[in-house]
Amino acid sequence: MSLPAATPNPCNDCPWRRKSARGWLGPYDADEWIALAHSDEPIACHETIDEDAVDDEGEADWNQPGLRQCRGAAIYRKNICKSPRSADVAIGPVDRETVFSNPMEFKNHHENA
Repeated sequence: MSLPAATPNPCNDCPWRRKSARGWLGPYDADEWIALAHSDEPIACHETIDEDAVDDEGEADWNQPGLRQCRGAAIYRKNICKSPRSADVAIGPVDRETVFSNPMEFKNHHENA
């Protein structure tokens, strides 16, 4: 299956943005988000997920119309030099001004709210 492209920009409340609401992480804690971003798994943009298409484990079906990958997570991956194995998983571009540059910054922002 081919994955959808990432959103053009991180959304305003993307947890990967430096200006995101402190502590707002949705379904995962900071360590879980970091582990996911350091993995090879695609990350969906929360604003594009159809909640009616999420299964009991909280997983979204990548075949949803309108679903996109998270640009904030893609930029974070580029910032930390993470290259997922699949070319379909979005990365980049580097942007250390808008998006966190390392896991310590992300954790500090969200856990010291």
